[in-house]
Amino acid sequence: MTSDTPTSLQALQLDLEQLKNAIAAEDHALAQQIISAHDQRLRAHVNDRGSSLDPAALQGVLQEQHALTLMMCQLRDEAADHLRQERQSSRVASAYQQAGQLA
Repeated sequence: MTSDTPTSLQALQLDLEQLKNAIAAEDHALAQQIISAHDQRLRAHVNDRGSSLDPAALQGVLQEQHALTLMMCQLRDEAADHLRQERQSSRVASAYQQAGQLA
């Protein structure tokens, strides 16, 4: 393993921490930039090390990626629920208004 491995891994972990903060702040443009940069950094890390890559060294990064993916899926599902509720509320309000006009 090269001497910059801890620095590379720390940079990858920092990316994920910054991504978590961007998601929490609902800064989707920044989150996209961080994801793109993280992907490039991760690919470079793997390509640079080739067959000497220590999979155990990436375990923490992969676990954090998985946790963030689960969080983003949960947020997506919550947003979808809110949209469904909004559509239903709009339909109910429209039906109520139409019923009032018929009376």
